[in-house]
Amino acid sequence: MTLDTRTGSAGRQVPFDEGAEQQVLGSLLVDRDAIFKVADLLRVDDFYIPRNQRIYDAAQALLERRERIDPLTIQVELSRREELDRAGGQAYLHALAQAVPTAVEIERYARVVRDRAILRRLLGAATAIAADAYDEPTDIALALDRAEQRLFALRDESANAQLRHITASLQSNYEHLTERMERPFEVSGIPSGFREIDYYTEGFTTGDLIVLAARPSVGKTSLALAMSFNIARRGRPVLLFTLEMDAKQIVSRFLALNSRMDLLALRTGNIIDTDAAAALHGIPILIDDTPGISIMELRTKARRAISHEKIEVIVVDYIQLIRTGDDNENRVQEIATITRNLKSLARELGVVVIGLSQLSRAAGDAAGEPKLSTLREGGTIEQDSDVVVMLWRDREETPVGAPRLINGSVAKNRNGPTGPFQLLFESEQARFFSKASDDGGPPA
Repeated sequence: MTLDTRTGSAGRQVPFDEGAEQQVLGSLLVDRDAIFKVADLLRVDDFYIPRNQRIYDAAQALLERRERIDPLTIQVELSRREELDRAGGQAYLHALAQAVPTAVEIERYARVVRDRAILRRLLGAATAIAADAYDEPTDIALALDRAEQRLFALRDESANAQLRHITASLQSNYEHLTERMERPFEVSGIPSGFREIDYYTEGFTTGDLIVLAARPSVGKTSLALAMSFNIARRGRPVLLFTLEMDAKQIVSRFLALNSRMDLLALRTGNIIDTDAAAALHGIPILIDDTPGISIMELRTKARRAISHEKIEVIVVDYIQLIRTGDDNENRVQEIATITRNLKSLARELGVVVIGLSQLSRAAGDAAGEPKLSTLREGGTIEQDSDVVVMLWRDREETPVGAPRLINGSVAKNRNGPTGPFQLLFESEQARFFSKASDDGGPPA
C-alpha cells in the first residue's frame, strides 16, 4: 500500500491500495472485455486516488457509448474532458498498461479496491455518527435509527455488490422446484399454520409485508398470535410488538392457545395449567409491549433483536397505533410513512413483517366481504403490502357455546391467487382452528 499524505482523524492512514487500483486500470487498458468483469462491482468513488477515479470514470463513459477501451480511447476521452493532465497524462496511461501483462486477475484486484472503499465508508459512517452524538439530538431514537441505517446500508452494499446473472437464478429456481416435487405437501415459505391461508400464499415469503385487517373484536389479534405460535413452535423465532396489550395479556393468550382451559380462568388465576406453561417454555418468541412506540424505535429494536437472534417473523399489533414522531404530518401521511418503513424493514432484515390493521366503519356497514378500499387511513397500506388478509363475520347470532364462523379472504396477493376462506373461532380461548379437512384441496 502506497503511503498517502492524507490521514484519518487519529493520524492513521485511510484504507486504500494504490497497487490494486493500478492493476484494475491496467487490465482495462490491455483487455477490451475486462470492463464487463468489474462494471457491476466497482463505482468511481471506490478508487481513492483522484487520477485513478478520472481514468475509471472515462472507461465507464466509453462503455456506455459502446466504444472500445484502450490507452488511446481513454486518452482521447480524458482530453475531451480537459482532464488528461490531472489524470497523470499520457505517460501514466502508458505506465499502467505496461505494468499489467494480463487481465486475468482483474476481479481479484477489483474486490481489494471495493473492500478498501467499504472500510473508508465505514470510517465515514462512524464520523457521521459521532457528529450526530456531539450535536446532542433531542430525538435519541431517531439518532440511533440513523446510525444503524448507515451500518446496515454498508452491510448490504458489501453483500449485494454484484448483479445476479439469470443463469444463477435459473439454477436456484430449478433447485427450488426439485425440492417442491420431492416434498409436494410442504409450503415453499414460512407456514402460517392455517391451511386455508397457506393454500393461497404458499407460506409467507421473507421480505414481504403481510397485512391482517379486520374490524374491532373480529379476532385479528387472536389470529396473529395463533400464527406467531404456529411459526415459533416450528423453531422460527418471532418478534412481537404489541402496542394494544401488555406482555402478561399476551402470555395469557398463548397459554389459552396451548390449553383447553378458559382464557378468563387462566387470567384470573382460578386455574393454573402447568402443562401449557411447560410447553411454552423455551419457545422462540420475543415480546415488546412498549405503548405508542415510534416507527424509528421499532426499527431500532428489530435490528438489535436480529443481531442477537435470527428473527424470521416480526408481528406488529397494530399499525394505526405506531407513531412517526413528526407532528407536522397528517394521519394519511403518517400511515404512509409507517407502511413504507415496515416494508423496507422486511427487505432490509430479510424477514416477514405481519402488520395488523383496522378497517374503516364502512366495512362494518357493508355487512359483507370488506374491500381493500376500507383499509383504515390510506391506500398506502394496500400499495405497500404484498399480501392482505381480511377477516369479517356474519351478523347471524352464534348459539351459546358453539364456535363462531369467521369469514376471511386473501384480498391481495402480489405473487399468487386471491380468494375466500373460513375459520372457526372459540371466543372462550381466543383460539382459531380450521374448518376444512386437510385434503390438499382448496379451502372450504
